Amino acid sequence: MLIQENQFISYSRFRILLLGWVVIFNLYLSFSQATENEPSLKNKKIIYIYGGCGCHSPKESVDLFVPLLEKEGAIVQVYDNFKILENSKVMTETDLIIQVYTDAFTPAENRMNDEQFRALQIAMLNGTGLSGWHGGLGDSNRVNTRYQFVVGGQFVAHPGNSTDFEVLITNKSDYITKGINDFQIKNTEQYYMMIDPNIKVLAVSEFKKETYQKSDTLALEQMEWINIDVENQIKGSVMPMIWKKNYGKGRIFYCSIGHNLYDFDTPELMTMQMRGFRWASEGKYANKEPTITPVYKK
Repeated sequence: MLIQENQFISYSRFRILLLGWVVIFNLYLSFSQATENEPSLKNKKIIYIYGGCGCHSPKESVDLFVPLLEKEGAIVQVYDNFKILENSKVMTETDLIIQVYTDAFTPAENRMNDEQFRALQIAMLNGTGLSGWHGGLGDSNRVNTRYQFVVGGQFVAHPGNSTDFEVLITNKSDYITKGINDFQIKNTEQYYMMIDPNIKVLAVSEFKKETYQKSDTLALEQMEWINIDVENQIKGSVMPMIWKKNYGKGRIFYCSIGHNLYDFDTPELMTMQMRGFRWASEGKYANKEPTITPVYKK
């Protein structure tokens, strides 16, 4: 009887131990599958185009981001103009284009021309991604409304120039924002933009000052045009800061923050930017993700 009882106890312990190993294995398997399914830059071919207005530190951005991209296994080619877009073979093989090229104060002959934009469209429709930040993507090719549609928005102004503001995460379940809480950005530009109302917005900010004029004592005749028609009565306006969208099979990730490269010293911002690169590079390999999010739909 005692032997049978001991055998029963041993068997019970074995079952508990076996169950424990099954639980651990399933957790490991779930974690491995989740990791495998997450976007990755490994072996992705990236074209990094920089230039335009030096006010946004395009060359310096190469020194910051290219090593990070290569550390994750990306194969990066760097160009200081848009001519590479005309190479159809390279475009066919490219997984992601990162653009840091602000048009402002840039000679017309150095900007993206119609032929280059058409090549960009074709590549994106076939799955090449596009990503960037601030004016490098959101204030480039100003005269091309089709380009602005591809990006999902267009710069209008940065009221108050350098200012402090809060970034509010509006979608915390997305891969790009998962685990990230609202955060503060200091001493940088807060973009006011024209926005496609159907993009998938991930983060916003609010304009909270009573006025963004440098002086509220000036007569209208003495004010600069930008103070009159943009920077006066926008308190309470909420503006998308970070979003994603599709263009054909191609994926677009944009962040309007980043006037200064030290903005990316903010961990939340750098984390989302790198995740955005990874996500945008997956257009040829992952199922198309629904991103149309109509803000006016009843």
